[in-house]
Amino acid sequence: MNCPNCDRLLYSRIQPKCGHCGIVLPPEWRLPADEIEKIREEQAEIEARRVLAKEKEEEEREAKIRRDRSNSSHVPPGFML
Repeated sequence: MNCPNCDRLLYSRIQPKCGHCGIVLPPEWRLPADEIEKIREEQAEIEARRVLAKEKEEEEREAKIRRDRSNSSHVPPGFML
């Protein structure tokens, strides 16, 4: 869908204005408010899952470091080069 003023591609039907020329878009060109809210909720859920995944990854990385340090401390000094 292109802007009725500048004819450039509209990147978002959520925004009330064209991102290029700034003209206020006709209301019928925008997504309905309930769809916009649904999209924002989905984006928030995706972000929450991303944060949890990153925290879990960090915890696993730290646990591996602790395990590696713990395992290396059991090697007798004579075996280290």
